[in-house]
Amino acid sequence: MSLTSVGSFFVFVVVLSGLVFVHELGHFLVAKRLGIHIEEFGFGYPPRLIGVVRDAQGRWRLVVGRKTPKPAELGGPRTIYSLNAIPVGGFVRPVGEDDPLVPGGLSAAPKRHRIAVLAAGSTFNLLLAFLVFVVGFRVGWPDRVVINTVVAGTPAAQAGLRAEDVVLAVNGSEIHYTTQLSAATYGHLGEPMRILIQRGAEQLTLTVTPREEWPANEGPMGVEMRSDIVTNYGWPQAISRAGQEMYYQFQVLFELPARIFRHEIPLETLRPIGVVGLNDLTREAVTTAQEINQWFPVLQLIGLVSVALATTNLLPLPALDGGRILFVLIEALRGRRLDPAREGMVHLIGMLMLLALMVVITYQDIINPIFPR
Repeated sequence: MSLTSVGSFFVFVVVLSGLVFVHELGHFLVAKRLGIHIEEFGFGYPPRLIGVVRDAQGRWRLVVGRKTPKPAELGGPRTIYSLNAIPVGGFVRPVGEDDPLVPGGLSAAPKRHRIAVLAAGSTFNLLLAFLVFVVGFRVGWPDRVVINTVVAGTPAAQAGLRAEDVVLAVNGSEIHYTTQLSAATYGHLGEPMRILIQRGAEQLTLTVTPREEWPANEGPMGVEMRSDIVTNYGWPQAISRAGQEMYYQFQVLFELPARIFRHEIPLETLRPIGVVGLNDLTREAVTTAQEINQWFPVLQLIGLVSVALATTNLLPLPALDGGRILFVLIEALRGRRLDPAREGMVHLIGMLMLLALMVVITYQDIINPIFPR
């Protein structure tokens, strides 16, 4: 195994652990703030190696192994902060998670408090993604679309586009990524669109009408694009662009079904990935970062995976945070609580189905890797 592979695997473990830990930290902090008792907040997954807990006098007590002090020994319910054997991610164990009869527990809390706690994990992942994007735009980010080549006789050539023109906007909407220019082009087939470009020291507005039919390998306009890295953003502009990037990520997710329907995105490129595929992506990001001597491939990966983790967890599926939020909303509409035992069974079945899906996805990642091994 090469040093690059070892280093990328280390980065993969740190990234995955960090994203899951931040997610659980969100649940923990909001639950504590709302007065919901947390039995244990752990880094990594059990079995527990070591932990600490405060007693009634405020002194920290060491907890070794699986043995848990009884509340009577500590002067009441206390939270154990633990380090666990599997050093990936973390977990939160609130009391009464599925039992509304447990006082001070999650299930006994008001509906708005339960929703806040359940949504907090994804909220913290989104906050992390925003901060990562801010740093990314500050240190250098591929944030400028440049025309690489223009094919003679195509709509782009007829409109006057040239190689090395920087595309700033289309019909008044800013362009920062090649995917944005591509989406705008496919959205205006046969229709004129105004393209604002930077050519040297001057800005020009050109009108291009993407053709509805085109030769293979040319595209509607007849250009080849590339992304250039921008490294001169100050903190205010980096913060602004990070906010725009968050909006763009949600816009991409929202528009994805329509783009698939229009055949703008091949279905084979939309395969889900598991931990093996994420490790492959991490290795590629680390390798690219080393080759170009820029941080953005790794920062971009962290930000995008954090957004993906947040949105996936909010899907209204059993066992996910979004599924639990859905049950709280149903309870609010019905005016009474669903049978906790039945709800628990639904989440258990959902968890088993998700685990089975992860096995299938992992198998696919192994036999059909994203990048050749």
